[in-house]
Amino acid sequence: MATRARQIRHLLEYAGFRVMGFLLSALPVEVSSRLGGWLVGWFGPKSKKRHPRLLRNLKSAMPELDEAGAEKLAGAVWRNLGFVLGEFFHLEEIAKGRVEVENPEVLRAIASAGKGAVFCGAHQANWEGGSSVLVEFGFKPLGVYHPMSNARVNANVLATRLKYYPGGLMAKRDPETPVAMIRYARQGGSIAFLVDQQVHMGLQTPFFGRPAQTTPFPAMVARQCGIPLVLITGERLPGVKFRMRALVIDVPRTEDRNADIFAATAAIQAELERTIRQHPEQWMWTHDRWK
Repeated sequence: MATRARQIRHLLEYAGFRVMGFLLSALPVEVSSRLGGWLVGWFGPKSKKRHPRLLRNLKSAMPELDEAGAEKLAGAVWRNLGFVLGEFFHLEEIAKGRVEVENPEVLRAIASAGKGAVFCGAHQANWEGGSSVLVEFGFKPLGVYHPMSNARVNANVLATRLKYYPGGLMAKRDPETPVAMIRYARQGGSIAFLVDQQVHMGLQTPFFGRPAQTTPFPAMVARQCGIPLVLITGERLPGVKFRMRALVIDVPRTEDRNADIFAATAAIQAELERTIRQHPEQWMWTHDRWK
């Protein structure tokens, strides 16, 4: 009975997703973005679990915020998430001319070396549209994704994302994923991660004044394979446009492998914190980054 009810629920969810996609994709991208921002900006604060967590995270990271300031910033965070939702159905248009790279020479140099790279990013600005940058420079990244519980919605979302991950997308918890990614990197391919979420048994790196469990895998692969470790950060601009920046993170190669990996991992988080502080409303504060 429970299985049948879940199947019906998933079918209804999928139908709703397709209807939403049809309606939003029919609108101009600016209108779709604003509509998504309005919808999530209205529904988000009503969440009994995520909104209190969002406020806790904001107050802990920025103790100077009073209640009114935290609520105002939280509303802007929800709206940005809604913008991303509305823009998801226009990723092809965004990829074709709405993303600028502040320092393209960094990506050109890495691409010309032909060794591949380890690219790291965050749930910042529009992380879906930002991934298209790598393909424009000739990279064929292999990425990681967290499967959705609804298989039909998951398949539809994956089909859209795969255009920007020519190397493929692998499930985060698949035991074959780490081995496959290392093999791909050793063959000169590029791999891509979002590194701003909590990872069980990760390294305790400083992030907004508190230790946060962070994946060491990107730094480990970059060090092991001798390829660049690159952080891609994003900024939302007016008119559904975005500015991306590539920063090569130094990966020490001393006799202390663990210390080297920790140093590079902590450097990524420090740079992420710096850019998030510039536009805190553009980062996804709703997840459990700290425990």
